Amino acid sequence: MMIKKRKMLIVITTFVVLMMTGIVATYAYFQIEEDRGIIISTGDFYVEMFVYFDGELVTMDSDYYDIDKGVVIVNTFDETSDNYIEDLDIYVDIDPIVAARYRFKVKQEWELQRYYLNQAAGDEIDPVFQSIYFDNYGLPYYPFSQLTFPSGTTPLFDTEGYVYPTDIILTSDIATNVHLIDGGDPYLVRSNDAIEEFCYLYFDIEFEIVQANRFSEVWGIDPTFYD
Repeated sequence: MMIKKRKMLIVITTFVVLMMTGIVATYAYFQIEEDRGIIISTGDFYVEMFVYFDGELVTMDSDYYDIDKGVVIVNTFDETSDNYIEDLDIYVDIDPIVAARYRFKVKQEWELQRYYLNQAAGDEIDPVFQSIYFDNYGLPYYPFSQLTFPSGTTPLFDTEGYVYPTDIILTSDIATNVHLIDGGDPYLVRSNDAIEEFCYLYFDIEFEIVQANRFSEVWGIDPTFYD
């Protein structure tokens, strides 16, 4: 796939992606091309990431991408919003020149915002911003989250928070398209005469790819991990 470099903007902070060939690890830079996904190209591997809300692609100029923090913003409470969690989809296109395995981690922050209404002058209560944590609900949920995997997904996990899909990406004339995340459950907020709550998810993704027969050595995991 040819990339028109004049249309690209280099973005280092969009996501953190570690691309591995053999035992050498190098950090790749993200590039965003207009009307395309997030481009990562290095050595033996080519990866392009696509984040959608109801089919609309998120780019660097999107209202739902915080360029300063390098995160995508997800509305988790209002089903009428254009960046609603149930409408979220994350895909990657992977185009290796050798057979490869990959793993990824969704780095996420769920934030509940609470505002107090109808307060007496001089006796106001400041808004409350607090992080929300979840139990590990098991499949189809992403660990410790209300994001969900696509139907039929049965990945493996480690104690460091990485997700390991079990498929090997083979070389091909066209990139292999992989669906990483398929929406998620909304978060119930309160709204009454006294308070009004909002809840947002902020996320980026760490993605690693390695030559298939070197996963144990490079990632430092048991050779029988996928057995």
